[in-house]
Amino acid sequence: MQLVEQHRIDRHDARFVAIDVSAFASKNLYNAALYVTRQSFIHEGHVVTYEDLAREMKTTELYRALPAKVAQWVLKQVALAWKSYVSPPESPSASARG
Repeated sequence: MQLVEQHRIDRHDARFVAIDVSAFASKNLYNAALYVTRQSFIHEGHVVTYEDLAREMKTTELYRALPAKVAQWVLKQVALAWKSYVSPPESPSASARG
């Protein structure tokens, strides 16, 4: 059993605006990184690595709108999602051996 703690923050809470702005900026960075990665995959046939994505996005306003640690994590999520999308599926016999 896992215990969880839930915090409900409604629109009248003082923290709501800061959380809403951060979530919006994070969504924008994710979508921009996704666009760059998708265009690279469509036109060049390869997936952009996290390092290349970070190098390209680091100079954008979208990246700078978030704390560096958060922005890096967003880019890592995009790179990981695309890496898992293009990797071949694991065969059932390989997972049975592990």
